[in-house]
Amino acid sequence: MSLIRNSNRTKQGLDFTGVQNGKIHPSDIDAVLEFDNEVLILIESKYKGSKIPTGQRILLERICDSWHTKKSCVIKVEHDFDKDDIDVPIEKCIVTSVYHNGKWIIKNNIDFISYLNILGNHWDCYKCQF
Repeated sequence: MSLIRNSNRTKQGLDFTGVQNGKIHPSDIDAVLEFDNEVLILIESKYKGSKIPTGQRILLERICDSWHTKKSCVIKVEHDFDKDDIDVPIEKCIVTSVYHNGKWIIKNNIDFISYLNILGNHWDCYKCQF
């Protein structure tokens, strides 16, 4: 059962015209998991082989670095769903890199749910185990 209530609404673009200063403009975060004010996981999803744009990457890193515990990270997941009329199931995404403690680490294509379970176990957070 999908948690998306209205797929058409999620496809609706948000136009940032007028809220920009040169190349600076609002950014988004695809997903956030936060558990008990202790664990923070920021998730950015990209099509296979796509990079996180520099400004968005810096934003994600700064939010992660400013979290008040060491239990924070940015997870970059990738997918190869090329049909834009199909919702991308995040559980089918692959973790390709993770930002933690000030550096990006390349992952060997571990599936998203397995990686969350590893984090939940490592950070002793039972809520972060799926």
